[in-house]
Parts: sequence; structure tokens; C-alpha cells
Amino acid sequence: MVNVEMRIVTERPAAPPASREDTGTVVRAASRETARRRAWGILLLAAQALGAATAMRLAFVLPSSFPLNDGGLFYAMARDLEASGFRLPAETSYNGGLPFAYPPLGIYLAAALDRLGPWSLIDVMRFLPMSLSVLAVGVFALLAGELFRPRHLAWIAALWFALLPMAYVWVIMGGGVTRAVGQLFSLLALWQAVRLARTGGRRPVVGLGAFAGLTLLSHPEAAWFVAYSVPLVWLAFDRSRAGFFRFAMAGALGLAIAAPWLATVGARHGVDLLRPAADSGWPWYAGLVRLAHLDVTREPFFPLIGALALVGAYRTLLRGEWFLAAWVVLAHLAQARAADQRAVVPIALLAAVGVADLAALAATALRERLVADWDPRSLARPAGGAVAAAAVPIALFTAFTTLEAYRPLLSGLPGAERTAMAVVAERTPRDASFAVVTGDRWFGSDRTTEWFPALTGRQAVNVVQGYEWTGEFAERIRRHDALQACTVQGSMCLELWAAVFDADFDYVYIAKRPFFAAGVLVDGTGALQAIVRNSPRYLVLYDGPGALIAKRLSTSPQLP
Repeated sequence: MVNVEMRIVTERPAAPPASREDTGTVVRAASRETARRRAWGILLLAAQALGAATAMRLAFVLPSSFPLNDGGLFYAMARDLEASGFRLPAETSYNGGLPFAYPPLGIYLAAALDRLGPWSLIDVMRFLPMSLSVLAVGVFALLAGELFRPRHLAWIAALWFALLPMAYVWVIMGGGVTRAVGQLFSLLALWQAVRLARTGGRRPVVGLGAFAGLTLLSHPEAAWFVAYSVPLVWLAFDRSRAGFFRFAMAGALGLAIAAPWLATVGARHGVDLLRPAADSGWPWYAGLVRLAHLDVTREPFFPLIGALALVGAYRTLLRGEWFLAAWVVLAHLAQARAADQRAVVPIALLAAVGVADLAALAATALRERLVADWDPRSLARPAGGAVAAAAVPIALFTAFTTLEAYRPLLSGLPGAERTAMAVVAERTPRDASFAVVTGDRWFGSDRTTEWFPALTGRQAVNVVQGYEWTGEFAERIRRHDALQACTVQGSMCLELWAAVFDADFDYVYIAKRPFFAAGVLVDGTGALQAIVRNSPRYLVLYDGPGALIAKRLSTSPQLP
């Protein structure tokens, strides 16, 4: 049997050679040609992973002249920072005023880049998240390199991380100005955590503390991911009392770094700072249900990389290596909201284990079918070649299916709607409130509603973003979903919705959603548009290609 060494490193590194003479002997024994080939192989794998990451992300970003999907809240917050001279405001102007309690590092970065360059804030929100997402692939390889032997498998894992949708789909959106920064620093923190558990020393303590603190200043979900993952790292690779105190020191350093912001926001808003942890908008068991259905990678059509991860989980557990499998389960247990965006880290690592072990088995079978005097020194080469050969079709399938499936989500606000929102800003009172109807049943893909307050300066009574800091997040989600159902309801739906949810509004903004069905152009909100046009309760102010805007004349919930 071929024994290709691919394992998770669980022990501390061996002690260094006792003398310089021993070191020199080891160095001289290594083949320069073998070292050169390995270096070129690793460089090629790195280029493939980073190239795939860049190509996939640019394929979504370049076709749109506007930030992908969301980001309206952070656009408004960045403008607020600039208007305040980069002093942290107590409230944001977004949607009539919400607590400025969001971790501000990414928002500060976006505002600073807007001030420094000839580009606009819109350009920053298009390209900054994508650039940080590519950089995160390289940092992920550093993390994988601390876990895997041989180290070139780190770049196989990085390739899967570069291609898995949940590693970047939500990161490269406009809202990625915070998500991308949080992802990057969380990976750096986890890399240092593994180094600390395996080697000890002061530098990993400082590195873990610094990156954990910066994660806390960047994104709440990424910070929570680090908070529950780091103890698992200590439990898997250290478990010593001295190690516990080193990890505790790193945690104290991280809190110290974030303390000025925590103290400022805590003094202004009190327990509001902790409300997102208590109100994620999802039931606590949502992640476990998704895990039970093996709906963890969100690969379209067929989860090839997910299947490799299952093989990797089986193989690692068979060897008694429980860390990665436990990490996947813990992410789905501890993080009901966006568990798939965090579990993608151990899943990519498990997929690398899976493809490497399958390649080793294939190489073994190949050798046993060939001549018996096969040179044993060449056994590793067929396995490595099999890994590379297997990765290519899997990578291509994942890339092309992702491009097809995620294009509707990863698109920007249409120019016609931006024109309609400019009309709102010009022709309605500054204190006007709007019911924004799009037909999008999930607030996370409703780019129109999120960008509406940022681009118009008016209030959208059904917007969800930002209300996790007021304790109204789950209620706002229900309010939004109920309003969007009005696209297929009767003439009284808007009035009944306003009465049920106590959501009084002055105007209605109905986004136009044309699409082809069986070769015929139809509009997803066309029925509601026709009702509003013909209703005596509304006065149409604008009926352009992007939206219909009407003033509400009557608030009576009684049927006509």
C-alpha cells in the first residue's frame, strides 16, 4: 500500500537539531532538485488558488457599475463619519436615525479611502471587499499550512476556499466593507491561535490578541466565530495550563484593543450593544437543521466540494482527528445566522483532506495494476499528480455553476432605480416615509429597500438593516416579508399591512421587476402597480422604467 503522508498536525514541532553539525547534515542530505521542484509546485498551486479567487470575484464585480446587492447602511455610515470629521457619531442618518453601534473599522477604512483617492465611495464599496477577499485566500493558506503536512496541501485547501460560494458571495457585496475586513482578521486570528497552541511563545500571543481585537472592531459575526473557535483550538492542540494562560492573555489583549470603542458605544447605548447576540433573526436551531440536511456549502446543482469534505471528515475521524469535524458542528450550533459563512473554513480544510486521500488511494490502485518493480521513490508523484488532475474538473464545475446560480444575487442596483430614487430625493419632503415594495421575499436579497434610505435620505418603514441594534431585528424581518407578499394580494393589502404592523407611510415605492417567462416579458410587481394606478387612495408622482412612486391620500383601512 502507498502511504502518502497527509495528516493534521496535532503535536508540537520536534525539537531543533542539537548542533550546527547535525543541521548541516540534514541540509546536505536534502536534494536540491527535489527542493526546487517542490518550491515550483507550491508556487503553481498558490498561483492557481489566488488566480481562481481573483477571476471568480472579478466575474461578479466588473459587470456592475454599482456595489453588489447590499451596503446601503454602511454607505450612509461612511458618509456620516466623513461629515463628523471621523469622530464616531452617536447615531447614523440612515433611515431617520439608528444607533451608530456597528463595529466601525471597515466603515472607517471605506471613508478614509473615499477621502484619499480620486475614486468615489461607490468605487470603494465595489472593489475594496473583493480585494480583501482575495487576500483572505492567502491568509487561509497560512492557517492551513499550520495544520497540514505536507504543506503543499494548504494550497489545495485554499483553492477550495477560493471557490466555495459561502467564502466570498456575501463578502464581495457592498456590505463586504465590514464583512471582508472581519473575515480577513478572523482568519489571521485563527492562524495565530493554531501557532500559539503548537509552538507557544510571545509572538503568537500578541498576534492572536491583536487580530482578535481587530476582528471585534470589524464585524460582530466574525468576532463571535473567533470567540468560540479559539477555545476549540486550545482543546484540540494544547490542553495545558500554561497554554490556557497564554490564550487568556491574548484574549485580554484583544479586549483591550477594542475597549475604547466598546466603552464609547456602551456608554451611549447601554445593553443595546449586546442585542445582536440575543436577536439574530433566526431560531437557535437553524444551523443544526441545515447541517442535518447537509446543506452546508451552498454549492449550486451538486456539492462536489461538499462531498470531498464528507470524505475528509470520515477519513480524519477514522484516524482519531476530530478537530475539523467538531469545528463544523460547533459553527452550526453556535451561529444560527450565517453558520455556512463560518463553517466554510473547516469545510475547505476537510475537502483538501478528502481529495488528497482519494488521490492517494487512486495512486495505490494504479501501482498495483502496473509492474511490480515500480520505483518506490516515485510513489508520491502519482498521488500529487492525481490531486492536481482531480482538482481541475471540480474547480471548473464549481466555478461555472456558481457564476450561473449566484448572478441574480450578486448584482447591483439598476440604474433605472437609482434614477427613480433621485426623483424621490427631489420631489418629496425630507421627513416623508415610504413603503418600499419589491417582491423580494427575503430581506437579504432586497437591495432596493436597503439602498433606498441611503440614496434618498427618506425613511423606509420596512427596512431591516440596522435594527439588530435596537432589538427589533426579528420583528423587522416579519414586517418586510409581509409587505412583499402584497405584490400578489388584493387592493387592501397595503392598508391592512400598515394597520397590522403599525407602519404608517406617506408614499409607496414599487420597484419594477421585469423578466421573461415563456418568451413573454412580465413584471413581478405589475399587478400591484396596476392597483395603485387605478386606486383613489393614491396619487402617482412618477411612473418610470425603474419604479412607480405614489403618494398615499387615504389611510382608512375600510374596504371601498
